[in-house]
Amino acid sequence: MEFKAKLVTWDDIEKWCEEINKKMLKDGIPDAIIGLSRGGLVPARILSDMILMKNLYAIKTEHWGLTATVDGKADLKYGLNVSIEGKNVLVVDDITDTGQSMKLAYDYIKTLKPKSVKTSTMLHIGHSSFVPDYYAQFVTDKEWTWFIFPWNVYEDITNLSSKIEMKSSSVDEIVKKLKESFDLSVNHSVLGKVLMQMVHMGKAELKDGKYTYIQA
Repeated sequence: MEFKAKLVTWDDIEKWCEEINKKMLKDGIPDAIIGLSRGGLVPARILSDMILMKNLYAIKTEHWGLTATVDGKADLKYGLNVSIEGKNVLVVDDITDTGQSMKLAYDYIKTLKPKSVKTSTMLHIGHSSFVPDYYAQFVTDKEWTWFIFPWNVYEDITNLSSKIEMKSSSVDEIVKKLKESFDLSVNHSVLGKVLMQMVHMGKAELKDGKYTYIQA
């Protein structure tokens, strides 16, 4: 097995955001929420809905390249074009794994002179160099898993498919290979949709009901 991967459900997302909301409310409602693009955008939107927050903004950091592959140092791709000076701010991402993206975002936002900065992620990995103020679930290093969020299914499964021997393979065979290589349980219907998208985008070929991954 290369590493473990797990599909996250929308029920998981809702439960984790509700947990963050409970913890956040104990410290008071922020004046603005900033989601880290791309992973933090959806949880940031959910949290903003829970507290009826209109001041929802985004910045973009990049760290991970292909699925489960770190792409150099975390980098700030774009920042804010609004003032948050004197405001209580909540920064939201999906997960703190290495912690570099959140640390980069936190340090950047502090330079914009907010009154306070709190950070939150749905999942927090034990080896992360940055510990968010709020998180819903702690994951030990031993439990480390590549979590595939609902908004990352196509990208992650496409990238995982590049890591297995996907040559003239049926959907059933690919399901089995993903389970063997990543302990990943994928619904046949979901995988079928991803594979067809790969075909449409030139990432795979389909012949006689079998798929072959096309190397870039």
